[in-house]
Amino acid sequence: MGYVEGNCPKCGKKIRESCNAWVYGSPIRICPDCKSEFLDKRWREVAIDGFDPRANNPRFYIFGFFGFLAFTIVCVVWLMAMINAQRSYPIKLLGCIVLGIIGTIGCAVVLLRQITGYEDKQNARFMEESQRRMQDKDYVEKLEAYGYSVPDVYRR
Repeated sequence: MGYVEGNCPKCGKKIRESCNAWVYGSPIRICPDCKSEFLDKRWREVAIDGFDPRANNPRFYIFGFFGFLAFTIVCVVWLMAMINAQRSYPIKLLGCIVLGIIGTIGCAVVLLRQITGYEDKQNARFMEESQRRMQDKDYVEKLEAYGYSVPDVYRR
Protein backbone atom coordinates (compact mmCIF):
# COMPACT_ATOMS: atom_id res chain seq x y z
CA MET A 1 0.00 0.00 0.00
CA GLY A 2 1.27 3.43 -0.88
CA TYR A 3 0.13 7.01 -1.10
CA VAL A 4 -0.35 9.53 -3.89
CA GLU A 5 -0.05 13.18 -2.98
CA GLY A 6 -0.98 16.21 -5.01
CA ASN A 7 -2.92 19.44 -4.95
CA CYS A 8 -6.52 19.96 -6.04
CA PRO A 9 -6.50 21.95 -9.30
CA LYS A 10 -9.57 23.91 -8.13
CA CYS A 11 -8.92 24.85 -4.48
CA GLY A 12 -5.19 24.06 -4.24
CA LYS A 13 -5.53 21.97 -1.06
CA LYS A 14 -3.13 19.07 -0.60
CA ILE A 15 -4.73 15.69 -1.27
CA ARG A 16 -3.20 12.47 0.05
CA GLU A 17 -4.83 9.22 -1.04
CA SER A 18 -3.89 5.65 -0.30
CA CYS A 19 -3.34 3.54 -3.40
CA ASN A 20 -1.94 0.23 -4.57
CA ALA A 21 1.69 -0.03 -5.59
CA TRP A 22 0.99 0.64 -9.29
CA VAL A 23 -1.69 3.34 -8.78
CA TYR A 24 -4.39 1.31 -10.54
CA GLY A 25 -7.88 2.81 -10.36
CA SER A 26 -10.08 5.51 -11.74
CA PRO A 27 -8.20 8.61 -12.91
CA ILE A 28 -11.28 10.68 -12.09
CA ARG A 29 -10.71 11.96 -8.57
CA ILE A 30 -12.82 14.09 -6.22
CA CYS A 31 -11.28 16.64 -3.87
CA PRO A 32 -12.34 15.87 -0.28
CA ASP A 33 -12.35 19.60 0.58
CA CYS A 34 -14.13 21.40 -2.27
CA LYS A 35 -15.76 18.28 -3.80
CA SER A 36 -14.62 19.25 -7.31
CA GLU A 37 -13.93 16.49 -9.81
CA PHE A 38 -10.71 16.35 -11.83
CA LEU A 39 -8.56 13.99 -13.89
CA ASP A 40 -5.36 12.71 -12.29
CA LYS A 41 -3.26 10.99 -14.97
CA ARG A 42 -1.09 9.26 -12.38
CA TRP A 43 -3.95 6.80 -11.84
CA ARG A 44 -4.12 4.00 -14.39
CA GLU A 45 -7.45 2.69 -15.75
CA VAL A 46 -6.21 -0.82 -16.51
CA ALA A 47 -9.07 -1.74 -18.87
CA ILE A 48 -7.75 1.00 -21.17
CA ASP A 49 -4.07 1.43 -20.31
CA GLY A 50 -3.22 -2.13 -19.30
CA PHE A 51 -0.92 -3.06 -16.45
CA ASP A 52 2.48 -1.59 -15.76
CA PRO A 53 4.98 -3.88 -17.54
CA ARG A 54 7.07 -4.22 -14.36
CA ALA A 55 4.10 -5.65 -12.47
CA ASN A 56 4.55 -9.07 -14.08
CA ASN A 57 8.25 -9.03 -14.91
CA PRO A 58 10.18 -11.21 -12.45
CA ARG A 59 13.48 -10.44 -14.22
CA PHE A 60 13.19 -6.79 -13.12
CA TYR A 61 12.97 -7.87 -9.48
CA ILE A 62 15.61 -10.59 -9.76
CA PHE A 63 18.08 -8.00 -11.03
CA GLY A 64 16.89 -5.56 -8.36
CA PHE A 65 17.26 -8.18 -5.62
CA PHE A 66 20.82 -9.10 -6.60
CA GLY A 67 21.75 -5.47 -7.26
CA PHE A 68 20.60 -4.34 -3.81
CA LEU A 69 22.18 -7.41 -2.20
CA ALA A 70 25.55 -6.69 -3.87
CA PHE A 71 25.30 -3.03 -2.85
CA THR A 72 24.60 -4.04 0.75
CA ILE A 73 27.48 -6.50 0.86
CA VAL A 74 29.91 -3.93 -0.56
CA CYS A 75 28.77 -1.38 2.03
CA VAL A 76 29.12 -3.88 4.90
CA VAL A 77 32.64 -4.84 3.78
CA TRP A 78 33.54 -1.16 3.44
CA LEU A 79 32.12 -0.45 6.91
CA MET A 80 34.12 -3.30 8.45
CA ALA A 81 37.29 -2.13 6.72
CA MET A 82 36.81 1.43 7.98
CA ILE A 83 36.17 0.25 11.53
CA ASN A 84 39.28 -1.95 11.47
CA ALA A 85 41.50 0.75 9.93
CA GLN A 86 40.21 3.95 11.54
CA ARG A 87 38.07 2.80 14.47
CA SER A 88 35.35 5.08 13.08
CA TYR A 89 32.93 5.22 10.17
CA PRO A 90 30.66 7.73 8.44
CA ILE A 91 27.04 7.48 9.56
CA LYS A 92 25.98 7.77 5.90
CA LEU A 93 27.49 4.35 5.32
CA LEU A 94 25.06 2.85 7.84
CA GLY A 95 22.25 4.58 5.96
CA CYS A 96 23.43 2.97 2.74
CA ILE A 97 23.38 -0.44 4.40
CA VAL A 98 19.84 0.10 5.70
CA LEU A 99 18.75 1.28 2.23
CA GLY A 100 20.33 -1.80 0.65
CA ILE A 101 18.57 -4.12 3.10
CA ILE A 102 15.19 -2.45 2.48
CA GLY A 103 15.69 -2.65 -1.30
CA THR A 104 16.71 -6.30 -1.12
CA ILE A 105 13.71 -7.24 1.03
CA GLY A 106 11.32 -5.17 -1.11
CA CYS A 107 12.43 -6.85 -4.33
CA ALA A 108 12.23 -10.27 -2.67
CA VAL A 109 8.65 -9.62 -1.50
CA VAL A 110 7.45 -8.53 -4.94
CA LEU A 111 9.26 -11.45 -6.57
CA LEU A 112 7.56 -13.88 -4.17
CA ARG A 113 4.18 -12.28 -4.91
CA GLN A 114 4.78 -12.87 -8.62
CA ILE A 115 6.03 -16.44 -8.22
CA THR A 116 3.16 -17.49 -5.95
CA GLY A 117 0.55 -15.98 -8.29
CA TYR A 118 -0.71 -13.44 -5.77
CA GLU A 119 0.15 -10.57 -8.12
CA ASP A 120 -1.89 -12.17 -10.93
CA LYS A 121 -4.91 -12.60 -8.65
CA GLN A 122 -4.67 -9.00 -7.54
CA ASN A 123 -4.31 -7.80 -11.14
CA ALA A 124 -7.40 -9.80 -12.12
CA ARG A 125 -9.34 -8.02 -9.38
CA PHE A 126 -8.13 -4.62 -10.60
CA MET A 127 -9.14 -5.54 -14.16
CA GLU A 128 -12.63 -6.61 -13.04
CA GLU A 129 -13.10 -3.32 -11.18
CA SER A 130 -11.88 -1.35 -14.17
CA GLN A 131 -14.13 -3.20 -16.64
CA ARG A 132 -17.09 -2.63 -14.33
CA ARG A 133 -16.38 1.11 -14.34
CA MET A 134 -16.05 1.07 -18.12
CA GLN A 135 -19.58 -0.40 -18.43
CA ASP A 136 -20.96 2.83 -16.98
CA LYS A 137 -21.82 5.12 -19.91
CA ASP A 138 -21.63 8.28 -17.78
CA TYR A 139 -18.17 7.34 -16.54
CA VAL A 140 -16.90 6.75 -20.10
CA GLU A 141 -18.34 10.12 -21.18
CA LYS A 142 -16.58 11.84 -18.26
CA LEU A 143 -13.27 10.24 -19.27
CA GLU A 144 -13.72 11.45 -22.83
CA ALA A 145 -14.70 14.94 -21.64
CA TYR A 146 -11.43 15.11 -19.71
CA GLY A 147 -9.56 14.15 -22.87
CA TYR A 148 -8.81 10.59 -21.83
CA SER A 149 -8.39 8.35 -24.88
CA VAL A 150 -11.17 5.74 -24.67
CA PRO A 151 -11.16 2.82 -27.14
CA ASP A 152 -14.23 2.29 -29.32
CA VAL A 153 -15.09 -0.96 -27.54
CA TYR A 154 -16.20 1.05 -24.48
CA ARG A 155 -18.12 3.72 -26.38
CA ARG A 156 -21.82 3.25 -27.04
